[in-house]
Amino acid sequence: MEMAKSAQKSWAKTPLWKRAELLHKAAAILKDNKAPIAESLVKEIAKPAKDSVTEVVRSGDLISYCAEEGVRILGEGKFLLSDSFPGNERTKYCLTSKIPLGVVLAIPPFNYPVNLAVSKIAPALIAGNSLVLKPPTQGAVSCLHMVHCFHLAGFPKGLISCITGKGSEIGDFLTMHPAVNCISFTGGDTGISISKKAGMIPLQMELGGKDACIVLEDADLDLVASNIIKGGFSYSGQRCTAVKVVLVMESVADELVEKVKAKVAKLTVGPPEENCDITAVVSESSANFIEGLVMDAKEKGATFCQEYKREGNLIWPLLLDNVRPDMRIAWEEPFGPVLPVLRISSVDEGINHCNASNFGLQ
Repeated sequence: MEMAKSAQKSWAKTPLWKRAELLHKAAAILKDNKAPIAESLVKEIAKPAKDSVTEVVRSGDLISYCAEEGVRILGEGKFLLSDSFPGNERTKYCLTSKIPLGVVLAIPPFNYPVNLAVSKIAPALIAGNSLVLKPPTQGAVSCLHMVHCFHLAGFPKGLISCITGKGSEIGDFLTMHPAVNCISFTGGDTGISISKKAGMIPLQMELGGKDACIVLEDADLDLVASNIIKGGFSYSGQRCTAVKVVLVMESVADELVEKVKAKVAKLTVGPPEENCDITAVVSESSANFIEGLVMDAKEKGATFCQEYKREGNLIWPLLLDNVRPDMRIAWEEPFGPVLPVLRISSVDEGINHCNASNFGLQ
């Protein structure tokens, strides 16, 4: 923290073009090292091999994008005149420009440990901040490799630190540290406790969702079905922005469920090295939580479109039809390859269900 604080002071004085130059260099080094970093993602978080490579490459692109946008946005100031309300004349002028916050604490999640770390690091650095990164426990090795690319690019010592450890052990120390001037967190309910403890500093959070796909009678059901598969089951459903509930009009529900069911049957299940569509979820506790939601739905009479199958942390894709609002799966976020279908009788019913969620939605 002390290193980050002192490194930031001189970094804030570094010209914008120089900051951008170093970011472009880091982006190139990251892309050059896509193979070993992708391999880490495969081994650590069971992300399919081709998706792992894509994550690293698009992270490099994002770094370059932030460098360019930073030069454009941060190079501008604002000239304000003081006669916008009664009693003032156009005799006073005000010039504003953006200055860095200071030390940014970045906490990315396990599911995109490289991409969602970079989306915090690059904007913070171009704006003249220093950064302390607390990687997820699963995904920490991938994060360390990625941060090393920034060090190889020649960023000043102490400007970017990567602090590994369990959130339960070091989280409070980091989030409550007086040197931290901003916290960027992506994850789940932990965000609520961070916001309570963090005090009066800027927070930027994205805390999961229960994002709905509302299907009306005039929808192209083939298109809907393929988007539900892509949205609901890619990376085994372990995405903040995944489709987590389907709300379909009663009149087209049977047809849609059949189409989705046929596509679920084609999903491959197995190891990430073989680019299977469905791979093991991130941890045993995660698999147990998903199973709890499935069993609750079973007890309350949901229709299982496939047989529920689990081996260790590997859960086969499952579509649950005739889910009702009294089932946990209708509201809670499984973060796995299980998708509930609720039948609705009007568009308002679908919208009301979305609005009743305690999640912010994508």
